Formats: sequence, C-alpha cells, structure tokens
Amino acid sequence: MTTEPCKGVEHRLQAYLDRALTPDEVSRIEVHLGECEYCRQRYHFEAQLRDTVKTVCCGDPVPDDLVDRVRLALRQSA
Repeated sequence: MTTEPCKGVEHRLQAYLDRALTPDEVSRIEVHLGECEYCRQRYHFEAQLRDTVKTVCCGDPVPDDLVDRVRLALRQSA
C-alpha cells in the first residue's frame, strides 16, 4: 500500500473529528481507517487528545494514567 491514502487521511483527521466533511469523504476515510492500523491509531490518538483537552478546559481532573499515555504517545510520535 502506498502512503498517499494515509497522507490524505492524516490531513483530514481534524475535519473528520469536527464532522466537517462530505458524506463521500467520511465514507472514504472510514474505509481507510478500517484497513489501515497506522491511521486508525492516529485517529484514536487525536480523538483521545481532544477529549483530554476538553476535560482540562472544563476543569475536571485528568486521570494520571491518561496523562502518562498521552506523554508516551507524544514521545513515540516525535
């Protein structure tokens, strides 16, 4: 598999999470996420990061294990 589909999905992940894509774009991304472990992991990371930011901004405590997992994921992606 080439990296082109992955680049397209990575560039659209934020819009996908924002639900700002056309139904056709959503369908293509979901098919790719179902086939590509790398992009699926990126999606889960981005979704979890958004949830963490929302929690922090809302004043609710962030579980220590989540902070540790986010830090680890950031170090691994660097």
